[in-house]
Parts: sequence; C-alpha cells; structure tokens
Amino acid sequence: MFSTGFKYFFGVTVLSVVALIMSVALFEKLALVGVAISFLIAAGALLAGLAAFTSDGTTRDANTSTSELVTQSMWPLISAVGVVFLALGLVTSSIVFFGGIVVLLAALSEWMVQAWSERASTDLSHNTAARKRLLNPIEFPVLAAVGLGVVIFSFSRIMLTVNKSTGAVLFIVAGALVLVAGTLFAIKPNLKRSVGAAVCVLGALGIVAGGVAGAVSGERVELVEAAAEGHFSHAECGPEESKYFDKLAEGTLSLRSNVSAIVVYQDGELIANVQGINSPQKSITVARSNPTNIVFRNATEGEFRLVAHLGHSVASDKTAAGESQDKSHQDTTCTQLVAPGAEQSMTFSIAKPSSAENAYYLYIAGSEDKKIEMVVP
Repeated sequence: MFSTGFKYFFGVTVLSVVALIMSVALFEKLALVGVAISFLIAAGALLAGLAAFTSDGTTRDANTSTSELVTQSMWPLISAVGVVFLALGLVTSSIVFFGGIVVLLAALSEWMVQAWSERASTDLSHNTAARKRLLNPIEFPVLAAVGLGVVIFSFSRIMLTVNKSTGAVLFIVAGALVLVAGTLFAIKPNLKRSVGAAVCVLGALGIVAGGVAGAVSGERVELVEAAAEGHFSHAECGPEESKYFDKLAEGTLSLRSNVSAIVVYQDGELIANVQGINSPQKSITVARSNPTNIVFRNATEGEFRLVAHLGHSVASDKTAAGESQDKSHQDTTCTQLVAPGAEQSMTFSIAKPSSAENAYYLYIAGSEDKKIEMVVP
C-alpha cells in the first residue's frame, strides 16, 4: 500500500492543485501567485513519486507482506473524473466546477477509508466489515437520494415531451406497475433478492432511457411556444380577451388592506373613491417608490380591464444593420378582464415624480379618454 511519506506529499500536491484552480477562477491576475503554486505542485508531485518509488527508504519483509489484503479500487478513476470536471467547469459553468469538487472530495474520502480498512488487521473479512460499518450509513442514503433524483428528473423529461392525454396514461401505467411490484414483494417475502433487484433495476433503467429520449426529443410544441412567447410573463392590456392572460380571471378579493383607491367603472365613467374623501375623484395621489394597491370594480355591463400608464422607458433595439438604437416604450400594467359586478386588484410602483415627460394615469382599455390622473409628488 502507499507509504506515509507518499500520502503527505500527495495531499500537499492535491491541495496545491485545488488552490491553483480556485485562484484561476477567482482572481483575474495570477502572476507571482500562480507561478509559486505551480512550482509547489511540481515539487510535491516529484517528492510523492520518489516516496512511492522508494517506499520511504524502507524494505518490506516477505513474511509480513499484506498484498493479499489489498483489494481493487475504482476511486482513483473517479478521482480523475472529478479532476476532469474541475477543468471543464473553468471553461463551461460553475455548476460543473463545483460538481467536480464534490466528486473529487467524495472519491478521495472513499479512497482514504479503503486504504485505512486494508491496514486494520490481517483478516480480509474483518477489514471489509470495518469499512462497511464506517461508510455504509453515509453511502446508502446518498445513493438513494441521487438515484431517486435521477428517476424523478428522467420522468419529468418524459412528461414534458408527450402530450397531456398520453401523460395521464403514463401516470396510470406507472402507478399500476409500482402497485403490482409491491404486491408481488408482499405476497412472496422469500423471493430471491436477485429477482427483486433485477425488477427495480430494469424499471429504473426504463425510466432513465425514456428520460434521455425525451430530453433529446425536446419539449412538446405548446410548451416551446409558451416559453418563446412568454404567455404568462407579461400582461396583455388590450381591450380584447387574451387567450392566456385572461384565463381563469379573478372576480373577488379576500384581502383589502393598504388600498390607495377603489376605482369604479360605472355608467361609462371612471371614478376613484379615496378613503377620507366623500366625493368621487378624477385624480389620486400616489406615493413615490412605494407599492400602490388599486382595486378596480366593474359596475357596467360587459367585461373591461383597468390599465395603469406608468410613463415611458428607454430600451435598446437592434436595427437591420446590427446597430443598437434607443427607443421609448410605454410602461403599463393592467388587470384581467373583469366581469360585471366583479373586482380585481392591481399593484405597481412609480419611481419618478410626475412631470410633463412622465404623465401617470389609469384608464379603461380601448377607451383611453376615460381616465384618472395619478399625481406622484
């Protein structure tokens, strides 16, 4: 097995590599620090190689050889995979980089425990039991969580690929298979462990294979369109009914705290009822840079929506030649279409005071002449 000197120098080398990688990731200018760490890596690797080659300058008696106690290990290979992930993470994404750190630390921990257990005694079975007692309470929950996560993620890829009716059928089939398998294990408690393991492995492989196929095929058409158009990420404030924004429109309010005004559309007129003022108002005062809550009540036949004009913003649009050009856009927010006798709330915040350039007002979509001025001090 590895000598004590090799372990020390190997540890220094690994820590130096990690320090160099972190320096590259966090600092823009390495200069002297990068050169010093690189020389430390080279010196540590050289000394580790010499310690491994000379066995710390000691000789081993043939009668005390423990080579038969040394078992094959996959952790050096997994450690190398972790180092590869570290290198790839520097040029791809931080997720890959930190994933490499996790893999490398886990592999090195397993590797060290295995090396320790092989020197615990001269009995191979005792050494194996010592390793299991130490690591199995950690390995089994972690492996179960990772496996469950892979299965869940794979099943989600399948459900995002197939249409809604097929997805319902797949849910029923998957539930039925789980029920059948559970019933089989309950009826046959003496069933061979190999058969039970084979059933679970085949089921997991089937789901993972389906998830890979679903990920390659991509999401179904309507989900791609929804993501591209952003159906639910922005309000559609026109007078016509929106297919997505007005779906399942609200008609009642349960919370009415901190309401700045209740805006009512009645008999073709838009008025505001402000607390503390008895008469209807055509202008309201709104606090600057604070959330403002407005309740809109429709007291007219037909469905209408209330729109808040929140000034203008400047956005950069690219021309056909690829040049950036600043254009002014109206900032608006609105309610859904409100049925007769129903009401909805609307919340917004205004950062700049009222001016000739920044006029703020509330109006009915499609009838901008019916409006209430908002004064922002």
